Amino acid sequence: MNSDTDDQKRKVVVPLELICDAIDMANDEWQQYLDIEEMEVVSLPEYPFGGEYDAEDQELADLIEEGWLTRFFRLPSRFDIDEYHIMEEFVWSLPEGRAQDTLEGAIRGKGAFRRFKDGVHRLGIEEDWYAFEDALHRKTAIEWCESHSFGYSGNGAEEEAAVKGTQDENTRPGEGQELETAVKETQNEKARPGEAQHRNTAGNKAGNQVQKEVAGAAESETGDEESLAWEEISTEHIVRDEWIDFRRSAYRFPDGSVFEPYYSYSRRDYVVVVATDEEGNYLCVRQFRQGIKEVTTEFPAGGIERTDGREYGTERGQAGAEDSLEAAKRELLEETGYESEQWRHLLTVPSNATMADNYAYIFAAENCRKSGGQKLDETEFLNVRKYTRAQIEEMISRGKFQQAVHIMAWLLAQRK
Repeated sequence: MNSDTDDQKRKVVVPLELICDAIDMANDEWQQYLDIEEMEVVSLPEYPFGGEYDAEDQELADLIEEGWLTRFFRLPSRFDIDEYHIMEEFVWSLPEGRAQDTLEGAIRGKGAFRRFKDGVHRLGIEEDWYAFEDALHRKTAIEWCESHSFGYSGNGAEEEAAVKGTQDENTRPGEGQELETAVKETQNEKARPGEAQHRNTAGNKAGNQVQKEVAGAAESETGDEESLAWEEISTEHIVRDEWIDFRRSAYRFPDGSVFEPYYSYSRRDYVVVVATDEEGNYLCVRQFRQGIKEVTTEFPAGGIERTDGREYGTERGQAGAEDSLEAAKRELLEETGYESEQWRHLLTVPSNATMADNYAYIFAAENCRKSGGQKLDETEFLNVRKYTRAQIEEMISRGKFQQAVHIMAWLLAQRK
């Protein structure tokens, strides 16, 4: 970038609330950009219908391409804003006791976001949560402005409180006084996430779309579940041992009809690690997969170990289960001999929602260093391979990278 552009950027002063609003409105369907000439947020759909933009969106896309990093700048997406990590940080900032214990259990596994929101409501600490979340969103907005050498305007005292209160992203109980300061100073000034819709910049298509979706979501969510849920009438455990619970069930559909047999199973949760070494190469493993009876290339992965003698369980976050991050670190080390100090939780997702109740915990590990040899289980026979980004993209496009969850992990890791 030339000096003229640098000088131009240094003169740009961004209203901090504009970026905060965009962060509040971030969602999976739209990518938002800041137009520094008009000083407004514009948006393009992430997945346009039929794979092509309509005429209006195409015109905007062309304009963004022409003015990329001179007029238009990509804003943090939902993938950049780790809401799960924010919940964890909030839990760790609470004093040790009932509230912290309750919420720490609530955020583990399936339904974590809903259980967490229900928990803060029952505990009467909603205002604290909203203020904490807003403080971290404000910190993200400030960091974004500074990363682009933009100035920003707003309440300076509040900005400083947000920055100082969130400097240590690894805050644990007893270390969160600065964050508590940020919470207290922003508590009465910030809108709740559900109340932020009216603040979105005029013309922001993403905001308009989200407003429509949010308006009816809260009222219809519970009703939809009740009207669409299947009723389990009977279940027979065909195989039930320490490895798997394979079941044959009968269900009553919402219209009253009965369907059987329906097969489902329980297996243990597992982790997938998209790992890169210090040169930016991706660490993969080659091993035989009996399901398709082929040797596959995939990322390091493995089950979350348990101490209660079982290999599965439908309740996430049980005391008998190993922590997912610790499991990811262990699997990376055992399968590849590499370790990392830079970890990101990308997503926790059902492994196969149609038939199974286990979950995949997906992580990214960067700047991995070799620290030893492999420590494989007795049933593991695998080789470590390093690939460039282009090589993995080629394998995926040719159907040679065959684990579906691992492909999803790859896509998530690319959206930093």
